[in-house]
Amino acid sequence: MEAELDGRVRMDRSSASKHKLRENGMIPAVVYGKNAGSISIAVDARMLKKILEEAGSNALINMKIKENGKTKKYKVLVKAVQYEPVRRDLIHADFHQISLKDKVHATVPVHLAGTAPGAAAGGILTTLMRRIEVECLATQIPEFIEIDVSSLDIGDVVTVSDLVLPPEIKILEDQHAPIVSVTAADRAEPEAADAAKEEKAEAAADTGEPAE
Repeated sequence: MEAELDGRVRMDRSSASKHKLRENGMIPAVVYGKNAGSISIAVDARMLKKILEEAGSNALINMKIKENGKTKKYKVLVKAVQYEPVRRDLIHADFHQISLKDKVHATVPVHLAGTAPGAAAGGILTTLMRRIEVECLATQIPEFIEIDVSSLDIGDVVTVSDLVLPPEIKILEDQHAPIVSVTAADRAEPEAADAAKEEKAEAAADTGEPAE
């Protein structure tokens, strides 16, 4: 799914300028890539949030950047976003300018479908990988990877090698890595704790200040 987003070049990169942008519903951002170099811009925070909500984090965006009365167009992907830690408002974004002819790396979320019989029998269903890294053309990035857990009993594990994706999408993860498992309740606590730590670390990574 392709989305449209306008950006305007910003020359002032001071903290006061960024604060003023956010007060006016804009956020500072950076576009970088082979053809774009590195461009500091400002984009509408609500528009970007809407794109992320409707098209997902791997949305292909048609970015129009205005400078000195001229408009340049780029195909971009959202590389990173930063949120205000309390209100979770968008405060910064990084965009990667890409070519539709070149393959890119993308991290695709995992969605579970169905009810695992092992969980219904008292086992614990644990998601050990919440995102899968893939390589493909930007137009081929899936919105999510769905895993049907309706056949999983206690002791069953779904690994990366079990995933079935179109041949044009290459999975970059270890083929033996477990994605989801159903374990007996007395054995699940360490796995669940490790999964929670991983999820917390991923969330914390989103709050780092991107380079400008």
